[in-house]
Amino acid sequence: MWLIFVLFFLFNTSPIKAQTQSELFTQYRNDYLFLRDEYQKNYLDFLNKKNVYIQYRSITSEQDMIESTKTVLFSRNKMLKSFLMTLRVGLDKYKNSDLSKTGKIQVSLQKWEDWLDEQNLILPNFTNSADIKDWATTFKNRYLEIQTVYYQALTQAAINLRLYNLNEIKILADTIKTDSQNNNFTENWFANFPVNSDLINKSLENANTIAQKPQKGKTFSNFFPEARVEILKADSYLKNILSDLKAVTIKFYN
Repeated sequence: MWLIFVLFFLFNTSPIKAQTQSELFTQYRNDYLFLRDEYQKNYLDFLNKKNVYIQYRSITSEQDMIESTKTVLFSRNKMLKSFLMTLRVGLDKYKNSDLSKTGKIQVSLQKWEDWLDEQNLILPNFTNSADIKDWATTFKNRYLEIQTVYYQALTQAAINLRLYNLNEIKILADTIKTDSQNNNFTENWFANFPVNSDLINKSLENANTIAQKPQKGKTFSNFFPEARVEILKADSYLKNILSDLKAVTIKFYN
């Protein structure tokens, strides 16, 4: 599943002030990888049982297929819940960058984790294909909402990291600005900093706005690539001001 790559990229991007990844996040990510592998094995078993049923159409093969279907759905729910947990815990890393929005998303993630647990209490009770088919229809509709939340979480994680980095740059800049040896020779850079900072914030606000667009129809419309364009804009502005600040720092302290 490509989502683990996204998780790794967003939550392991080195901030300007390096921080160690939390042990809890690492454990949840490892749990997700284990459950992903388990789901893939169960899915292959389901395909085998399904092919046998299609070939023989016997009562035994049908029952085997039903049990295999329940197993693969159960493991998929566990895997998906683990992914949501990893996202939720990962958001703690830079949560202070935007407590309100991040906290709201974490509550939504927790809600869907609980919902998936509830579904896994229901699945073992199914005894026929009709029950599973009805449940699958409900799940499909809910999964659209789940996708929306976890892509909002991925977007917020990216935004929080950039806000954190911007704040770290500001702290460093303020340190230089207030240094007794400065003599105002960095005044031009500091005059431009609010403009560059506004550009970064605007791009991140745009990314957030894109992530909040309501879904229309019964098919999920993935907004993350569009939001990522804005995030990459913010990255370019961050790199520019950091590069300029490094030049100022070298000139100042040499």
